Amino acid sequence: MNKKLTLKEIAAEAGISLTAASMYLNGKAKHYKLSDATCERIGEVMRKHNFTPNLHARAIASKKTFLAGVLISDNIANSFWLKILSALEDVLSERGYHLLLSVTKQDPERQKKGDDSLVRKGVDGIIAAPVGGTAEEIRKFARKHPLVTLNSKIEGVSCAWNDDYAGGRAAMEGVLKAGHTRIAYVGASGPGSLRSRAYDELTRENGRTPLYFQDAGSFLKKRKQFTVAICHTDYIALELYQRANALRCVIPGDLAVIGYDNMDFVNLLSPVPPTVNQYKEELGKAD
Repeated sequence: MNKKLTLKEIAAEAGISLTAASMYLNGKAKHYKLSDATCERIGEVMRKHNFTPNLHARAIASKKTFLAGVLISDNIANSFWLKILSALEDVLSERGYHLLLSVTKQDPERQKKGDDSLVRKGVDGIIAAPVGGTAEEIRKFARKHPLVTLNSKIEGVSCAWNDDYAGGRAAMEGVLKAGHTRIAYVGASGPGSLRSRAYDELTRENGRTPLYFQDAGSFLKKRKQFTVAICHTDYIALELYQRANALRCVIPGDLAVIGYDNMDFVNLLSPVPPTVNQYKEELGKAD
């Protein structure tokens, strides 16, 4: 029968301090920079006695579940989110936390159910890319539950975000500097996002009318009216490349294309289009 060791006994047998043993068992060895030698001594004692930490007891003692809820707004297959999730998991793991994931797929009702489910599971906090709901509703939720919004800035709520307005403005300023005057925005129906809002404002400031196309197919029907397409995402740019090739529309000879997000697959396109960078890993690791 295996002996149930106490934390004090583990520390004594490993020849380390009680504090160091506690850090290790709470999954915070990397965070507190415990040496590899110290971690190995603790691990050796645990293996010798077939010791497994009681996570429920740890949660009760610390009044924490060591669970973090994460809600993303788009399909998980979108590699934009995969890099963010990977970085989040790394940071949470280093601090002894486990990640519980919910995908809302841009559905406010799914988000509400996801929030409620995570709260019932007793997560210590929620990291969410909000879908729907007013800023005040989100602030009200944050007053009751620890919340960090992801890639969406809400005044009065902790957040980690990329500045989409600045990104959209950079794309538009780039094409204007290159001398383009016939500029289309592909992937949106109007200035409803910060990215397209920047395009809208700069187009009007230069005395022209903003022209939007919901997708690559509708744009390509009128492609000859434009010299450049600013795409809402790199996925839109990818679709535009594929469809343009079938129509023998040469990029960039007949049409210049600008992407957004700096996805890995952009480098496989020929020629490689310019794209606005999103700091995905940095977003997941932001404190």
